[in-house]
Amino acid sequence: MKKLLMLTLILLLAAPNIFADRRKYAWTYQYGTIAPDATELELYQTTKVDKTDSWEYRFEIEHGLSPNWDLSIYQIFTQEEGESFKWDAFQVRTRYRLAEPGSFFLDPLFYMEYRRNIDLKSRNKAEIKLILSRDFDRVNFAINPLYEFFWAPGDPIHEFGADAGISYEVSYKFALGMEATTRYEILKDEENEHSFYIGPTVSFASGTVFYTVGYEWGVTDDSNDARVRFLIGIGL
Repeated sequence: MKKLLMLTLILLLAAPNIFADRRKYAWTYQYGTIAPDATELELYQTTKVDKTDSWEYRFEIEHGLSPNWDLSIYQIFTQEEGESFKWDAFQVRTRYRLAEPGSFFLDPLFYMEYRRNIDLKSRNKAEIKLILSRDFDRVNFAINPLYEFFWAPGDPIHEFGADAGISYEVSYKFALGMEATTRYEILKDEENEHSFYIGPTVSFASGTVFYTVGYEWGVTDDSNDARVRFLIGIGL
């Protein structure tokens, strides 16, 4: 953890010479892809608060392939309360947007990802997501309906859901918002699970770096008590 904090500090000090792609939400995606040939580092820390807390750390390298298309590779680490820090999974993600912002009432962007856990006894995961978002002056609205599929080994699991957010940009450096996320998991021969979270999001930007913090309370019985996400984006 000390090394991670030192790395984050070094990258922040280097910020004036680099470019970052601003995100105003911790879970919900806005409309946009990173610029062609630009590269960005994003660092995530997500805490799930429950009877036993858990943490997830994501290191993402994102690169623009064209004006409308980008690709990301993640390395994911996790830690359960009372257990050791471990490398948990790798993930590949791509996004493609159809047009310039403002071309539609809600601009559409297609999102696909694949995740493979290091523990080969865990299921593969694929996700497809439609990102619908638009800026109305200082107000942004975004909704991300999605489908997730888990398979091999074991019985397949289907999961449907959506992430949604609304934010107000007080200035370029500061934005306030609210987010809601929901998932409905269909399990074979078991009772289906439904999770729902809602809470505030705050986003800061300084020069070419953004920093976003989101807190959500669990509403349903299948939700964690709460979860918190910190997200830093830094251009390279």
